Parts: sequence; structure tokens; C-alpha cells
Amino acid sequence: MRSEEEGEGGPGVAVTTRGPSGKEKPSPTESHSRRESQRREPEAPVASSSCCGGGAVKPREEKRTVLSKVVIRRLPPSLTKEQLEEQLHPLPAHDYFGLFTADLSLHPHLYSRAYINFRNPDDILLFRDRFDGYIFIDSKGLEYPAVVEFAPFQKTAKKKLKKKDAQAGSIEDDPEYKKFLETYCVEEEKTSANPETLLGDIEAKTRELIARRTTPLLEYIKNRKLEKQRIREEKREERRRRELERKHLREEEIRRRREEEIRRRREEEKCKRKAAEKQKKTAEKEVRMKVTK
Repeated sequence: MRSEEEGEGGPGVAVTTRGPSGKEKPSPTESHSRRESQRREPEAPVASSSCCGGGAVKPREEKRTVLSKVVIRRLPPSLTKEQLEEQLHPLPAHDYFGLFTADLSLHPHLYSRAYINFRNPDDILLFRDRFDGYIFIDSKGLEYPAVVEFAPFQKTAKKKLKKKDAQAGSIEDDPEYKKFLETYCVEEEKTSANPETLLGDIEAKTRELIARRTTPLLEYIKNRKLEKQRIREEKREERRRRELERKHLREEEIRRRREEEIRRRREEEKCKRKAAEKQKKTAEKEVRMKVTK
């Protein structure tokens, strides 16, 4: 069985009724949903502003800064600071005034601009009424209507105070400078001496500096060079010794071959003599045998 509140449209469909005056009255479901929505709406900001601990946080008060710096735009590019001050005279009390010339890379839109920081914010309105739309004329006779507005960046550049150097003017009392003056005077006296003596002194100093000028790296390079030179000398001596040995061996081989050749020749001559003597004996024996027959 459906309830009467659900009506013929089923659940979720609002049923309206008419009162005695003929106006439609909301159903109990609609009135209940409206009351719930009215209850939830004021609770929403409380829930959003609550922290993890559940306590209410006070809304942060925004700092309101008083605008005091204005910018004057569309000024002539050839306008100087002195000319601008002259045209703005009398200028209210201010603590910053700066003129920035036109950027040539933005040709043909060449405009200068000026920044002024007023001490009294009430003077800004009077200044705007006076110079907003004021026509500045450059040296060529061209007109430039100015635009006065608040500067996007309200801070001003601080002037750096130059500290006085405590050592200024104290060079004459410096011991290093005094030592330099002494050596400089001595060198001037030496320059006026004999050129040959001066040349000898320079050469002696050069040799002394060369002898003293040494570092671990230079020592390492020097030792490395000496080591390489020693190794080259040893290799050269080794090659010389091997060449001498080969030379002696060649000479010994030649001498031995010569002796063998001489001995062979002697043996051949001896064999030839023996053969000749033997042949001679056989011939004499044959002759004797023939004679005896």
C-alpha cells in the first residue's frame, strides 16, 4: 500500500494541494526539504572554516595598503627629468620621483614614463585631475596626452647609503707601500748606474729567479725528464754493446773461416804432395823394374 504522501506519481513526486483561496500549497515533503536546506545553508561556512581539531577559526583580516605611488604614462620619449619637473611644478610632497626613458626596441610606440610616490594620499586626486590628459609637447612639436594612474607595483627603490672607506687616504702610512717606495728608489739609483753593471745585475737576478722557481710539479717533470734521459742512455749503451758483440762474433766467424780455409788448403797441398811423391816412387819403381829386365 502506498502512502498518501507518495501520491499517484510514486515516491519522490511532490503532491500539491489547494487552499480555500485557490492558491497551491506545498506538500509536507516539499516543506520538509525546504526547512532542511535552510538549516544546512548557514552550517556550510562553519564546516568549511573548521580545522582538524573541530574549533572555529577567526576569519583572517586582510591588510589594506594605502596606494601612494602613481605612474604617468605616454610621456614624450625625448623628455628629460628636469623638463618634466619644470612642467609638473609645483609638485606636492613626495619621497620618490623617477623618469624612465622610452625603449627603442618598441618603435614606433616610443613613450617615457614617470613614477611619483606621494607622502599625502589626498594629493593624488588633485594631481590626477590636473595632469590626467595633460598634453606634453616635445621638441618637434608633437603632442603627447599623458595618462595618470596608480602604479601596479607600489614599492619604491631604496637608496643605498655608501659607507665611507676607513682606509681612504692611509696609503702613505702603509708599511707595504713604504717598502715599495724604498725598493723603487733603489731601482731608480741603479738605472742611473753603468748599463753594463745593470745588465749584469739583471742577468744575475734572472738566473737566481730561474734557480728558485720550482714547484712540486716542476720537480716531478724534471725528474721524469731525467728518468727518461737515463733510460734512453741505458738503451743506447745496450744497443752499442750488442753491436760490439755482433761485430766481435762476425770477426771471430771470419777469422775461424779463414783459418779453416788455410788449414783445408794446407791439407790439400799436403795430399797433393803425397800423391805426387807416391806417383813418383811408383814411376821410379817401374823404371827400375824395366831396367832389371
